[in-house]
Amino acid sequence: MGSAGHRTYAEQQRSHRASLTQIAVFASGASTAVPIANFTVTGLSLICLALVPAFLLMTHRGPDLTPLVLAALGWLSFIASCVVNHVSFLWPNSIAPAAFSLYLIGLTVITGRAVDAIAAALAGIATGTVIFFLVRGIELTHTGSFLDLWKYGIAPAVTILLLFAMTKIRSVPRLAVPALLVVLGLVSLALNFRAHALVCLVAGVVVGTRTVLGSRIARGWQYAGVAGFGLLFAYLMPIAARTGLFGPVLQHKTIEQQSTGLPILLAGRTEPPMTLTAILERPLLGWGSAQRLTPEVYTAAEHLAVRMGFAPTFPFDTYWRLPPMEYSAMHSVLLGSWAEGGVLAVLLPVWLLIACIALVWNCDRYGRWMPLVVTVAVQGIWDLAYEPWNYNSLPVYACIALFYLAGHFSGRARIDSPP
Repeated sequence: MGSAGHRTYAEQQRSHRASLTQIAVFASGASTAVPIANFTVTGLSLICLALVPAFLLMTHRGPDLTPLVLAALGWLSFIASCVVNHVSFLWPNSIAPAAFSLYLIGLTVITGRAVDAIAAALAGIATGTVIFFLVRGIELTHTGSFLDLWKYGIAPAVTILLLFAMTKIRSVPRLAVPALLVVLGLVSLALNFRAHALVCLVAGVVVGTRTVLGSRIARGWQYAGVAGFGLLFAYLMPIAARTGLFGPVLQHKTIEQQSTGLPILLAGRTEPPMTLTAILERPLLGWGSAQRLTPEVYTAAEHLAVRMGFAPTFPFDTYWRLPPMEYSAMHSVLLGSWAEGGVLAVLLPVWLLIACIALVWNCDRYGRWMPLVVTVAVQGIWDLAYEPWNYNSLPVYACIALFYLAGHFSGRARIDSPP
């Protein structure tokens, strides 16, 4: 009897220590609410810097160090490009690979590469993001409109927090989480945030399909069905939006963009012709900064855009020539890294893109955290292709890297944290 009681006490102690660990990991992630330098350095950066010695004492496999090597190559490439193009080393995009490395090092120590600890850190980062945009924010979220706050600030972070909370509640029905993702997708459509809507709906379909079908139907066929859903969404959504089904804001924007006659991805993101032209002009070392592009590059980019289907009267300057020190001109982590930092700078974004795809493909390895992992990965695929670096995106990518490494190079993903 005493032995049983002792075991019960030991189990309670282990549970208590595990809870304290989760709280500490969550709090560390939430320190990202404190901005220090643009989007690259936050309060979490200081914690990660203090943990570098602990990282050096840990045991690492070759794959664990791969993203750090690629980030180092990208940073060196950016430095060389900045020197050649007379750009400041403090240009935010040039610091991004180094900042990513620091986050990855610190979060590796904080989480111990356990999936539930990575999820707790990710939820903490999402909390820090929400606090930042509610307290400080950026110019686009200072309009006083909740639509702008949702679209330009908190939507992905709120999604992560809701998924984290529902996963921690063990009694939630299995299909409640994909249903939540579908609801969030519809809400974002009504709030004129189509990219987030697509992410949530695709993630919801992936999670729902894997939950219901499991291994009864080949995984390839299941994902073919998901791809078909994505294509169907891309076809039907503009039709429904034009009718005003999702509100007048999205209706007006859809009509305006369809009047250009461009595919929806180019209508919503006009930067690819500019970025591709910049890459073709300087594929090895890049331009250092989008602010260094010459009038000749812009002219060549406009000619390419017209060949791609843009009207010659399209106001390219309005969309392409941003104010000085605006780091988001390229509007693509993947292509922008290559255009600004050179070919070596694109290696890390390519690795992250592969990691995101692998997380979706092998999502079953993450157990109860599958919905969170799938959603973050699908969001990562979109952001790498169509978004610049954003506030707190770097630590989120570090969590994506940790999820990938935890589930693909250790036999079986370790879900629980060590005591």
